Amino acid sequence: MNRIIVNVLGREKRWARLRDGIMESLHVYQPEKESIVGNIYLGRVDKVEKGLNAAFINIGEDKNGFLHIDDLAEYVSLEEPERNSAEISKLLHQGQKLLVQVKKDPAGTKGPRLTGVIELKGASIVYMPQGRYVAVSKKASDEEQKKKWRRFGSKLKEDQEGILFRTASLQKSNEEITTEFMALRKQYQNLYASSLNRKAPFLLHGQDVMADDILEEVKKIKEVEIITDDFAWKEELQVYFQQHGVSLSSPISHFQGHENIFKHYRVETQIEKAMQRVVWLENGATIVIEPTEALTVIDVNTGKFTGKSGLSQTVLKTNKMAAKEIARQLKIRNLSGIILIDFIEMKSEQQETEVIAALKAGLSDDGKRTTIVGFTELGILQLTRKKTKPPLLEYTTCTCPSCSGQGRVLSAESMAYRLERELYELYPADEDKVVIEATEDVQRAFRGENSHYLKEMENKIHKKIEFQVVKESKPYYKIKRLENR
Repeated sequence: MNRIIVNVLGREKRWARLRDGIMESLHVYQPEKESIVGNIYLGRVDKVEKGLNAAFINIGEDKNGFLHIDDLAEYVSLEEPERNSAEISKLLHQGQKLLVQVKKDPAGTKGPRLTGVIELKGASIVYMPQGRYVAVSKKASDEEQKKKWRRFGSKLKEDQEGILFRTASLQKSNEEITTEFMALRKQYQNLYASSLNRKAPFLLHGQDVMADDILEEVKKIKEVEIITDDFAWKEELQVYFQQHGVSLSSPISHFQGHENIFKHYRVETQIEKAMQRVVWLENGATIVIEPTEALTVIDVNTGKFTGKSGLSQTVLKTNKMAAKEIARQLKIRNLSGIILIDFIEMKSEQQETEVIAALKAGLSDDGKRTTIVGFTELGILQLTRKKTKPPLLEYTTCTCPSCSGQGRVLSAESMAYRLERELYELYPADEDKVVIEATEDVQRAFRGENSHYLKEMENKIHKKIEFQVVKESKPYYKIKRLENR
């Protein structure tokens, strides 16, 4: 049974997909780190780098965005011979204003990756004002069907426009697609008209990233129960699904328990395990996951597992079990980029093929593109997974001051959000005051600007919140007691 558990109460939003109670994917959205993928900005060229054939664009975020010439609308419009000799310095200049869209979130020291080829997603199609091509979903197996939609798309669009027919479009009529196409074209025209009266940098269009992510997940698994802890958001999500032509097998449920929804459905304990370096398998074998700046290294060990059959079968069984769990961990931890897996050494290519098949099966419902390159001569499995946002560990933790960055601890913001969730659970208590000891950084993160969130929380739980300062080497808090004033 598939369930999507959505934790909306508090500033940090989270949702997880469970299959028979086991977490298969996790998504976290902190307000100051919220994904900006899909956002459309009126940007200003800050610097043109001839050597990189790219430009850095000021979009009003902490770091300038990176725009390569390949992603520039003016470059896409050039004929093939002109592209070979094109230079970005002849297409852009410092101080120039242009519309850009975020392709990839900032990570580490790198700013967001941008494109000048804007994409507006509808329920059935993706509209590109300067795309200049027609494409059909790869899931359309019938070649004649693909040709039919390509011909229709070519007639529908102008020369400079582009259109991608999504899987949902294959069941729609020409009239329905035309209506959606015209609506998306009008949406872009309004965005462009709005940009003419704006001063760069300016956010023109922001994505509802969490609703989009849940929508895409529902499309993949179809039969799913959605449970959320906020009634108003439940109503909004149902309307959002209707607007995108998605019907659910059962209505969205509102969780009304006083316990945090993630704790109630045992998601919280699974998240804690996902933050650990070592993962234990049911048979006593272990997986060690080591993310680095350049790549992620995963090591598989037999541990306590000896098996009842020969060594070769023991190794194969452990590796297949590990492959299935590694696929789950990649999704939960949001690991991406280059990934190297050191399975226990196998003696035949047939066994390696079986392990790859087990890994592919585990990733079959993954929304991100994964390319399995194969085993090296040293027996290391190489793969890459598309990166769209930072890994869970990087997103929710900060550098530990005690070990100079050799380990990780939960950031002050993450601790403040955890405290929020615990305070919601105290709502039914009769006492009207709660005393909390916390480090100054956690207090600042919890209070918000001008103590706005502190006052808001006091009103929500009908209790006075009193903080006591403690000194610790890392972000820390503890609810000491409940009492009456």
